Amino acid sequence: MATSEDTPFSLRSLEDELTCSICLSPFDCPVTIPCGHNFCQSCLLATWKEAYSCPQCRTHFSTKPELKKNTVLSTVVETFNLRSNKSDVCPFGENQEAQLKDVIRCDICIEVEASQTCLTCMASFCEEHLRPHRENPNFAVHQLSEPVRDLLQRICMDHHKLMELFCKQHVRPICSLCLQLDHKGCPFTSPEEQRTLKECELRDKMSLLEGKIEKSETVMFQMNDAQSKLKAAAAKRKATLAAVYEQVRDILAQEERKAQNEVDHELEIGQTKLRDLDKKLNDNSAKMRKAKEDINCLLSSSQTLAFLKTSFNLPKVTKFEPNMPQINLDSKKVTATLAFAGALKVHLTEILEQPVETRLPITKPEKATTPKSTKDMMGKMNLGRSMENLLAAVQLSQKPEHEKTSDQLLHKLSHTRLVMNNGS
Repeated sequence: MATSEDTPFSLRSLEDELTCSICLSPFDCPVTIPCGHNFCQSCLLATWKEAYSCPQCRTHFSTKPELKKNTVLSTVVETFNLRSNKSDVCPFGENQEAQLKDVIRCDICIEVEASQTCLTCMASFCEEHLRPHRENPNFAVHQLSEPVRDLLQRICMDHHKLMELFCKQHVRPICSLCLQLDHKGCPFTSPEEQRTLKECELRDKMSLLEGKIEKSETVMFQMNDAQSKLKAAAAKRKATLAAVYEQVRDILAQEERKAQNEVDHELEIGQTKLRDLDKKLNDNSAKMRKAKEDINCLLSSSQTLAFLKTSFNLPKVTKFEPNMPQINLDSKKVTATLAFAGALKVHLTEILEQPVETRLPITKPEKATTPKSTKDMMGKMNLGRSMENLLAAVQLSQKPEHEKTSDQLLHKLSHTRLVMNNGS
């Protein structure tokens, strides 16, 4: 049988005829005037202020016509509105049907959504049909649970009984006859206890993952702070070196650059170590988050039988304990460079403050009756030896604690210088 939508004279094809020519909307309380045209009662009265005429054909009426509701047209308009609303809702029908399919319905009335499932009756009931289980003492021993969809999967295929036990040894649900026959002597428990055990186990693993992730994030935050501190410490040391070498820049420019490069090298080593550890912690966190999502996925299906058989192994990265590495710029080379620069400055300053005559023995070649060319050669050798002695004196003045007082350093350097002068 053809529907109204299939005929050429369907209500939708009459939309223009059901529209008020004043407000251009479907009629609301339509009325008919003597010329035969229809309008909304409120729209027509709004146009009739002084004269009475038809807004469409301009027919003039000497007196105000009596207005009566056109009931037939009103009914047609209401039907049209209902059909229009129904067609607008149609695009959502598929989603509603999909939602309805997911609803577990009462096995008695097959209409109302089930509120609980009886595992003894192997049926689901709405609140109305669940009353006998709540009020009749004969049903007191029946086992009620949340609505269950897979009732047939809870039936033992061998003995056609409800699988109300869980075999721990074979990790599978069993019925009471299975326990007496095929699984005799096996340790068993109830599915609820096994489900609770599995949930606790997975939640413990998830708590461990959350703790690891939180600690990793804390360490990464500390490492970011350490990056700033390392840069500040490097800048401070570079400033100290620059202040020391500024007074002897012309003669020790190359040494200064070497010292600066050493600090930068140590800084790069420290930052490289932190970057590598940061990358490793980020990778570990990503793997642990993935494991956490997998656990959440398993927990979301905890009502299924497959969940009882699941096992979950934590990723190997959880064995890695994230700790803040001990990284600084106090390596032997950097410490020695700082101490050497300070000691060399003090030692050179002490020498340069002396009169020129007292400085000559340090660099002056020994007098000897040798040819001029031999004297020149010996002079260069003695000059080189004197500079080596100077550097050796500075190095001898250094101790592991480079913060020692200047007085102690000057005393030892002066003593070394006297020894060198006496030797020359």
